[in-house]
Amino acid sequence: MKIKQVMVSVIVGLMMLLAVTACGKDSQKTTAGADKEIRIAVTEASPPFSYFNKDNKLEGFDVDYANEVGKRLNRDVKLISTAWEGILPGLLAKKYDLIIGSMAITEKRKESVNFSDPYYVSGAAIVVHKDNQTIHSPKDLKGKNVGVTLGTTYEEAVNKLGANTKTYNTEVDQLTDLENKRIDAMVTDKFIGAFTIKETKRPLKLLDSLLYEEQIGVAIRKEDKELLKQVNKAIKEINSDGTYEKLAMKHFGTK
Repeated sequence: MKIKQVMVSVIVGLMMLLAVTACGKDSQKTTAGADKEIRIAVTEASPPFSYFNKDNKLEGFDVDYANEVGKRLNRDVKLISTAWEGILPGLLAKKYDLIIGSMAITEKRKESVNFSDPYYVSGAAIVVHKDNQTIHSPKDLKGKNVGVTLGTTYEEAVNKLGANTKTYNTEVDQLTDLENKRIDAMVTDKFIGAFTIKETKRPLKLLDSLLYEEQIGVAIRKEDKELLKQVNKAIKEINSDGTYEKLAMKHFGTK
């Protein structure tokens, strides 16, 4: 009888020990998962979104936003500067976990990856001289001389509005002509325009109305559904608690 009791006691004790050990392993796994490094790709040499500064450190709007996402996920961020043409293949090859590279959400891209909710909205913006009092919205471009960069989609949009389009090889030439009032307006990306005006201190201004919008999202592999939920939660927090506005004003001078 005693032997049976001893055996039962030993078996019960072993079962309890295994249960505690298993719980300990699960707990360690959960903690490690929360602290795990997350690898985020940003675009190479793309100011004001991501670029290496004079101290060879990555900075820019997307860099700061990526670090914010990592903070909200309680994970250390490893940033990977990647050439644009290889950025999606790199995600699919699992070289990183996310792309925060000012990537527009398109139906074509959605065939191979999932996108988060938009973390900001950009688009084709109109820039005019600070003295201009006649152009306030896209419809006011009719009959005006408007500069666009050769090979962009802006030319078609401007032509549809009845403007006199002038094409340029570089945005610098457009900015110079606009500053000297040789053209009435120019069209460029909203945030690139805002950044350029801020950095060069030219006497120009960006209109609030866009020719068209582009929603910008975080790219994630299709199988990483839980990560997508976590990223969307982080984006919602960042964009609702004032952090997005703070970062946009810091890097672009506009929101």
